[in-house]
Amino acid sequence: MLDGEKSGPGKRVRGLGAIACARHGCFCPSSVVDFPKGEKQMHMDYALSEAAKTTNMTHIQKLALIYDIMCEYGVHLDTRFLEHIGLTLPDGIEIIKAIGLFHVHGHIDQCLHRYATTYIPDLGMIDGEILETLWSVINQTARSTRGATTAHRTEILDDHMGDSNWKKTINMGGFRFISESWLPKNIPQPQQ
Repeated sequence: MLDGEKSGPGKRVRGLGAIACARHGCFCPSSVVDFPKGEKQMHMDYALSEAAKTTNMTHIQKLALIYDIMCEYGVHLDTRFLEHIGLTLPDGIEIIKAIGLFHVHGHIDQCLHRYATTYIPDLGMIDGEILETLWSVINQTARSTRGATTAHRTEILDDHMGDSNWKKTINMGGFRFISESWLPKNIPQPQQ
């Protein structure tokens, strides 16, 4: 998220970056980064490294990394993580690089066939644009954070992102993934 209104002199932060679960829409802990002078790879590298450290990735063998500019960001991703001592990813994890379906259509044709989530095996049906929906809610805090100190701004954003995660967590059990009418008759029905 880049805020065009924050482009004047003296502004500490010009945007935010974050890592979120593309399936559930929860922000990963410790993965929110500030963009002091625009979106840079080093900021997103740090966000990815912190998300991998603080999110339970036990037994996960593949990580789908969906980013609007993956065709540029992913080129030297492995090299950047190997060369920088502060950046780490779990051992043996395979990174599947993708671009969300909305953004990939603004790229060249080669990006569509290489990075569109529709064409990547094992990725399932996912649009890869979950952060856009999350930003639409977080953007509403912009007026209250504009004049805040760095610490207060961080607390406000942390509270709103934590609230977003909490609402998703408590509501996950309320949705049925498969209509009961589609289930074979020999599978026990859930107790009400």
